[in-house]
Amino acid sequence: MTAPLYDAHAHLADPRLEPYRGAIEQSLKEINCQQTVVNGTSPADWHAVVEYTKSSGKSLPAIGLHPWQVKDAPADWKAQFSQLLNTGAVTVIGEIGLDQWIEGHDIEQQQAAFKWQLEVATQRNLPVSIHCLRAMQPLLETLLTAQLPQRGIHLHAFNGSAEDARRLVELGAYFSFNAGQLKPNAKTVFEAIRAIPEDRLLIETDAPDMLPPSEYREFELPPAKSSTRLLNHPANLHAAYKAIADIRSTSFNQLAIQVEQNFQRYFIQTLREHI
Repeated sequence: MTAPLYDAHAHLADPRLEPYRGAIEQSLKEINCQQTVVNGTSPADWHAVVEYTKSSGKSLPAIGLHPWQVKDAPADWKAQFSQLLNTGAVTVIGEIGLDQWIEGHDIEQQQAAFKWQLEVATQRNLPVSIHCLRAMQPLLETLLTAQLPQRGIHLHAFNGSAEDARRLVELGAYFSFNAGQLKPNAKTVFEAIRAIPEDRLLIETDAPDMLPPSEYREFELPPAKSSTRLLNHPANLHAAYKAIADIRSTSFNQLAIQVEQNFQRYFIQTLREHI
């Protein structure tokens, strides 16, 4: 059996995966995936995330208002968010963050939602999963002036530069990467993967999104019924580990050991101490 693997960011409660859930769970057993952080993006899926993680037994529930969802969030989203957190059913805050890639973005509105959720994470010392797309400068400005969780922060699908990574490390950042980022021309991503300190590195899939290039697809899912676009199988986590081990010039097992330590330290151990 392969070394234990950990997915730092996925959307396994996504309804697009529902028809394949049994087969996915079997594949995750085959690759020895021990735990997955299952993220929500708005009040529309937060309860599904909590219910999924209750039934799976190998998942950490994360809820957050994604920057893409900020404009359409219901007026009481903060109350819904706080109510779920207060039940004790949620252990991670995410997916939250900033995005200047999406058409019609309102960065000030995104910042307000992001700062509020980050403050909640800091008050409770909870892990956070941060999305940042074409918004590194406003993200850094926020993080440099805000109080942050004692345990640090997590940048999912990190696509900043190696220099950005060094600045974020000083703020206690962890970084996760997925195989969907490993396009042949993704020079900045490859450089960042090599630059991350070994004790801050995590691996993810972002499944069912971020479909990897064909060479990093060990598992396949058919397209969603409403689309011709292929879905990313969560068990492609194994291929991500292999590819990132090669990029960092280390062995698969050594990477897996280090990532397990990092995942436990960031998502689990300090949480237990806080509780």
